[in-house]
Amino acid sequence: FVSKTMGVDFIEAATRAMVGYETESMNLPTLETRNRPSNFVGVKAPMFSFTRLRGSDPVLGVEMASTGEVACYGSSKEEAFLKSLLSTGFK
Repeated sequence: FVSKTMGVDFIEAATRAMVGYETESMNLPTLETRNRPSNFVGVKAPMFSFTRLRGSDPVLGVEMASTGEVACYGSSKEEAFLKSLLSTGFK
C-alpha cells in the first residue's frame, strides 16, 4: 500500500539491501523527505464481518477481529475516507 501510494518499489529496495546491492539509484525517500504525493491521498480501513463471527462479542477489545481491509484513494483525505467507509459497507 505504501509503495503504491508513494510510487516507490519498496520490495525491490528491501531485496536489493538484503543481497548487498546498491539502492542509491532508486531515488528512495528518506526520513527527512517530505515529498508526499500532492494530487491524491491513500486511506486504509478495516473491514469487520460480524455475520461471519456469529457468537463473538460485538464490543471489540484490545484484539480487534478484523476480517479484511480496503485501500482507497481520493483527491482529499475526506474523499478517501468516505470511499473507504462506502467500500466496507459502513451504515
